[in-house]
Amino acid sequence: MNRHVLEISTPVLRALRRRSSLYVSWSDEKDGPTQHIVVDDDVYNEMIDRAIAKRKTIDEVFLEVGAQVDAPRRNR
Repeated sequence: MNRHVLEISTPVLRALRRRSSLYVSWSDEKDGPTQHIVVDDDVYNEMIDRAIAKRKTIDEVFLEVGAQVDAPRRNR
């Protein structure tokens, strides 16, 4: 399976860490306004497809998905 690099903003990376830390493994945060994350083909394709279909940025798509993953945990 191939891997791809996506660039997201640092605040989005931090929000995703808090929301979905059980589902995603993270490397160390680098200095700067953006971060690079490595994702598999299926995740890459899903995020790009959602961004195009909903006319959103990659940051917005990741926050949306992170909120959906976090919601079931909050309802326990």
